[in-house]
Amino acid sequence: MITVEFDMDETMITIMDDTGELEDVQALLYEDYCHIRQWNEKTKLFDVVTFKPETYFKLMKSFNLHEGTFVLDMKRVT
Repeated sequence: MITVEFDMDETMITIMDDTGELEDVQALLYEDYCHIRQWNEKTKLFDVVTFKPETYFKLMKSFNLHEGTFVLDMKRVT
């Protein structure tokens, strides 16, 4: 299951592990930064990766690419 929630300046996407084996993954999207986080039961803290929206966009686009090296022109990609 996936949920998408919109707040004033944040979009939060939650991807739930349907098996219950792993913690849910959340993407917190802002105008200038994106955070991917997952709860770490051992540390009782979120593990967080932060990057620019352009990097998040490239990550999403990469799921549809074959093996190789690519340069994405952000002005031409929609």
